[in-house]
Amino acid sequence: MQLQSFVKPGCEGDIRTIAFRQIAWCFSLGQSLRGLDAVENLDKYLSAADIQLISKHNNKPLAILQLNSLHITNLKSEGALDLRSQIQINDTLKNFSNTMGMAERIKSTVFPVTYRLFLHWIIYLFVIVLSIALYDLAWPFELPLLLALSCSFFLLEKAATELQDPFRNKPTDIAVTTIARNIEINIKQLLKETEIPEPLPPYKFYAL
Repeated sequence: MQLQSFVKPGCEGDIRTIAFRQIAWCFSLGQSLRGLDAVENLDKYLSAADIQLISKHNNKPLAILQLNSLHITNLKSEGALDLRSQIQINDTLKNFSNTMGMAERIKSTVFPVTYRLFLHWIIYLFVIVLSIALYDLAWPFELPLLLALSCSFFLLEKAATELQDPFRNKPTDIAVTTIARNIEINIKQLLKETEIPEPLPPYKFYAL
């Protein structure tokens, strides 16, 4: 939207190229966070030269942002974009980079083993104390109640463990592929493209 507002007429091809790189960035970032091939299936959005350039980088999504930044610099040098507009677009690219960094920090954060151990032992202690507190209750009522409460806490502990890493390519993950597809649809509609993909259907019982 910024490019369509700021760039002078006659640069629709440049706008389309940058927009398609932004679509590629979304998919590449999701793949990278999940530990998968960050360049897979990007040939639909990037040229062969772009793919060759970003393949040399360890951080593929960051390389895609660099390509867009350099392209915008070229538009400024060619007079298709004024300085103030370039600064605003670069601020947007900086926000993309900051958001990517936040997601990467979440991915690389490792919860200490002691955290899980302490939580586990506290639940065991709670179950023991609860069984003592329910000692006067008749056993046909005590055992089901103790079992239900104990299982509830152990299930909560298991769920917390599964949610510690939201980028493991599992059903509990953030649906980064679905989000990227929705962004692709929105950008292509802004570009008035004729071939608009459908939203990704749920895979089995969860979104990809």
